[in-house]
Amino acid sequence: MKIYCFLTPFYHDLYRDKIVKIEKLESYNVPLDRPANNYIIRADNLTLSIDAGATKSSLKDFGKIDYILLTHGHWDHSYGIAGLKDKTICMGKETYAQIKKGGFKESLIRIADIFGYKKDALPSDIEEIVDKTSYYYDEIQQALDYNTILTINECPPIQGNIVNYIQCPGHSDDHLCYVIGNHLFPGDNILPGGGITLLDFIKYYESMMNLLSRIDWLYVHPGHGPDINRSEAVKWLSDIILGKQKKLIQLNSMIGYDWIPVTMLLPKLYPSLGGLLLFVATRSIMGYLGSLESMKFIEIDRNQYPWLVRRAY
Repeated sequence: MKIYCFLTPFYHDLYRDKIVKIEKLESYNVPLDRPANNYIIRADNLTLSIDAGATKSSLKDFGKIDYILLTHGHWDHSYGIAGLKDKTICMGKETYAQIKKGGFKESLIRIADIFGYKKDALPSDIEEIVDKTSYYYDEIQQALDYNTILTINECPPIQGNIVNYIQCPGHSDDHLCYVIGNHLFPGDNILPGGGITLLDFIKYYESMMNLLSRIDWLYVHPGHGPDINRSEAVKWLSDIILGKQKKLIQLNSMIGYDWIPVTMLLPKLYPSLGGLLLFVATRSIMGYLGSLESMKFIEIDRNQYPWLVRRAY
């Protein structure tokens, strides 16, 4: 695990004339394509962690941490709680519900359903991903029992206005972003140096427009990739949203009035991908299809394996 440390002044009134220490931690675990970031923040005599890292040891030996705040429940940002006991972890109600009932784990099987794969007959490379990440989610779920879990509105740093949160669904339905002083912690909503998978493009667009309407953040500390400033984040978001809009339009133009399997659309939408990468891209096509369905442009038959889609009459 790589650890990066830096000192930076906050300009928010609460922290005027104070220096707050922010430490960036990187952790890697299979099957990530790049390390996950979490951040140790010392502010107002508290030590906080934004997210928990991608390994059980991400926070285990770090020492005193008063509160851990999760941006969302995906394993690469929450698996670190599996190595902890008697800590206080703050998360959104939706994150807690999804972890508790195994919703994130089930989403892996849903992707396999889209492909038409049977749960007990997955290709070996896909089976490895499903098995590993299912194991991570089982351990994350168990960690709820031996740590103190608070909903985000019960979290003392939130109640004390040390941390502000914004609901930012799109990448996942449960996603939260945090602002401390003039520093934004967007989780997986802003990922410089890479792309992003979306569960719902329309929700993501609305979330990012809401985020950009706030003028209280200048510096961005993402869930993956390097730290950037506000203008760099605006440029990244502009490029990403434009690219996603093009994919949405492209996908919409492919769908006619006859039912067709989603597996026919995937290679057309992502002609340069194959095998495992195409399987991962399925999460994005789920988001595009869901957006088109919510706009009443298409119908989806989720009872078929693979899923079927057609133009709405």
